[in-house]
Amino acid sequence: MKVKVYSSLNLSLKPALKNIKNKIKKDFENINFLLFIIHPEYSCDVNESIQEVFGKINYAAFHAIDAFNNRKIVEKAVTVTAFKFEKNTKIKKFWIEDIRNYEKDNSIQKTAKYLNKNSNDFHIVLAGYTEDRFGSFLEKLSNNINYNPVNNIIGGISSGMVIDNELRSWQFTNDTTIKNGFLILSFENVEADIGISLGFKPYGITYKISKAEQSKLYIVDGYINFAKTARNLLKNIENSDPKYLWYLPLNILNEQDGYVSTLRTIERIEDDYVKLFGPVEEGQHFKLSFATADELINSDIETVNILKEKMKSPDITFNFSCVARQYILDDKQQKEIEIYADTFDAPLFGFFTFGEIGPDKMHKKLKLYNETSLIIAMREK
Repeated sequence: MKVKVYSSLNLSLKPALKNIKNKIKKDFENINFLLFIIHPEYSCDVNESIQEVFGKINYAAFHAIDAFNNRKIVEKAVTVTAFKFEKNTKIKKFWIEDIRNYEKDNSIQKTAKYLNKNSNDFHIVLAGYTEDRFGSFLEKLSNNINYNPVNNIIGGISSGMVIDNELRSWQFTNDTTIKNGFLILSFENVEADIGISLGFKPYGITYKISKAEQSKLYIVDGYINFAKTARNLLKNIENSDPKYLWYLPLNILNEQDGYVSTLRTIERIEDDYVKLFGPVEEGQHFKLSFATADELINSDIETVNILKEKMKSPDITFNFSCVARQYILDDKQQKEIEIYADTFDAPLFGFFTFGEIGPDKMHKKLKLYNETSLIIAMREK
């Protein structure tokens, strides 16, 4: 396939799309698919704007605060990947608009049926924040996937911001705006492989989770309010922003099948609980973990070199990396993208996520990761 990534920094959506369309026309006579990253501050109707500028085209779009365009991190922009298939590749789409009531509706069964039916495709999942329901949805979904290995499903939760009292972490396609669900892009007739970079190591005391609900952690070791522990970690820090605790994600220890350690990042500290960027379970054990920016970069280098041995000469590479990881990398966040782009002679496309979706070590189930960086290399068969 022929692939190219474009960006426009125009502050209005339609002029930005027109600018990108003019660039695409110089490189392609025709295209098969467009994948858009839209910064959430763009206020126009996304589907309407895309269809007005590009006409009848197969496309998907989603929100992200920062996008990846080859060796660049692009802020407050529209970033687009144009696909022209040269063999038999196709992209199918599946979506559910709202999963917040998944325990009572058939969202799990419908999604599992689709994935089981299309087990030979490579699936990229673009999810909304879904009022923090997606992590538990993913765990239940994983239990309903009936093929093995599950090494063909990967993705990320769209990063967004609160505008007009609503978190914009949405997906768009076919006149549909998906606010509390997800969109799956299924690549047919491709070869793809993945790498997951971590870099964090656990240290210090082991805690046992005594009381938790979804992503809310209340009590550890039988009686300790973990919110108090978290506040104590920030006690002597001026202007103690909870983001400082992104340097100390929870490293879940009692899983035997982790591709890499499952980390949980602290989102905020309430009076009686700590809110995490992903679910935890009572009975799990964890340590606090830590990594320097250099340790994260070294993990990136090791991971991408292993991936290159497995997937030579890809047509495109994708990267889904955590916003908390971006924070820790600080002035080296650009270095992570450059490593991936320079290792493969192929376009790089991706974004900073609110959570990463990938398989466990044994490729038996799906997991929601935090503070990881997922790399995908793909080519047509």
